[in-house]
Amino acid sequence: MSTFSIGPSYLFLLRARIMQEVTEKKLSATAGFITGQLIMFISIYYAPLHLALGRPHIITVIPLPYLLFHFFGNNKKTF
Repeated sequence: MSTFSIGPSYLFLLRARIMQEVTEKKLSATAGFITGQLIMFISIYYAPLHLALGRPHIITVIPLPYLLFHFFGNNKKTF
């Protein structure tokens, strides 16, 4: 179950490796794939994290603080 399954992340990794010539895109696809596999592995074998990530909307709520920080932290405009 924790092996590399054929899913969207694996297909995106293969597409980036085969079709892209830009090194940054290859690197970001590889880093995203490894991060996703690590989260999957940890969530399977570490029960509290598995229970926390198994709730319906927690995956949607987790990125919100990051996005808000990224938006307001990098916004240098004065209003």
